[in-house]
Amino acid sequence: MADPVVFVHGVGRAGADAWPAQASEAPENWVFLQRRSITDSPEEDAQRIIELLRSSGPGHVVAHSYGAIAAIMAARQQPEWATTLTLVEPACFDLARGYPAVEDHIAAMGPVFAVRDDPTVSSREFSRRFAQAMGTEPPDVPDDVLEDRVGRLRATPQPWGVLPGAQSDLPAPTVVLTGGWSDLYEEVAESLVQRGAVHEQLTGYGHRVQDHPDATARMVQHWTGARP
Repeated sequence: MADPVVFVHGVGRAGADAWPAQASEAPENWVFLQRRSITDSPEEDAQRIIELLRSSGPGHVVAHSYGAIAAIMAARQQPEWATTLTLVEPACFDLARGYPAVEDHIAAMGPVFAVRDDPTVSSREFSRRFAQAMGTEPPDVPDDVLEDRVGRLRATPQPWGVLPGAQSDLPAPTVVLTGGWSDLYEEVAESLVQRGAVHEQLTGYGHRVQDHPDATARMVQHWTGARP
């Protein structure tokens, strides 16, 4: 029986919707983690990953962006269950403290997270501040859609100061896939290479590297090549 594979989403789309290219050809042993509430919790998602692998046998964890924090947590807590890690544009900023783009990002985003519980900052204003700090344009979406997105952003823990043991080595063979479009994610990838990861770029798809036509094949190559 093939090893199970658990796919972990970022802060945007969840479940199979976050991995359309992979879901379109997914065998039965591929599981796409669903969001249980409005927000994501790295600690809770790490436990869910472990529970899924315990129920089906040791396997592989694939994670995008914010979800990579939970993936590393799970592999550190139960390395016997996480055979490999595939991290797509990982937002593991705790592992790359001191890198210039990472520090600039934290400095820009810190004030945004600082007002997430402030009721005087509207959803539209929070979205504007969030986009400005990210260096993008705020989304032009209806109010109900914006409320949903901003509600999730405000409830989600900031992606730094959340990964214990930041200086520890990686607990499993790891491939990092980035899009080559952002110094921020390239610096995180470099920090992971220093911990033993293999890094590859699949360009042309921005932050959603999993949509690249070669992404699935590279993931599968990692899983099969890493088996003893």
